[in-house]
Amino acid sequence: MSVWSDASDDFDRKYDTLTDTEGAPGYAGVYHDKYEDGWSGPTGFYFNDFRAPLASDESKTWTPICVWADPTYGGEQMAFSMEPDADNPPPTDRHYMLELLKVPDGVVGAPPEGTVWPLPLDRLFTLVLPAYRTDDGLTGYRFAYTVTAVPEPGASLLLASVLLLARPRR
Repeated sequence: MSVWSDASDDFDRKYDTLTDTEGAPGYAGVYHDKYEDGWSGPTGFYFNDFRAPLASDESKTWTPICVWADPTYGGEQMAFSMEPDADNPPPTDRHYMLELLKVPDGVVGAPPEGTVWPLPLDRLFTLVLPAYRTDDGLTGYRFAYTVTAVPEPGASLLLASVLLLARPRR
């Protein structure tokens, strides 16, 4: 999940790659349904999902990112990892966040829905989860990955000043 100079927010045959859901112990992919939300590519889970570059004050969210294990997976836990590309490191003027949107029904011991993790810019991030085995990735864990602009250092100070000035006097 990234942005690329000539990518679009729609399907790009050159960049967007479906997840191979055959023979691996676990899977992760951004789910897209053809013709839903302007998506023109095939329906499925995407291992690579590139988007158009962000404006300086723009945010983007990739969702749902579905994570699940193959029904034959034997472990009690599974790992979901994200890592920045060493050859194309992410800009430092952004925040990168992962949010757990949905825990599969019946799973015990997972982090609470709504938990948010800041993603590091320089190393692998791994989240160990209770294993969830299924043939239908749409019933697995669901995450959102969001990239936002880092506020200007003086922006919060300016907002606080404006709020103080707007406060009624006694």
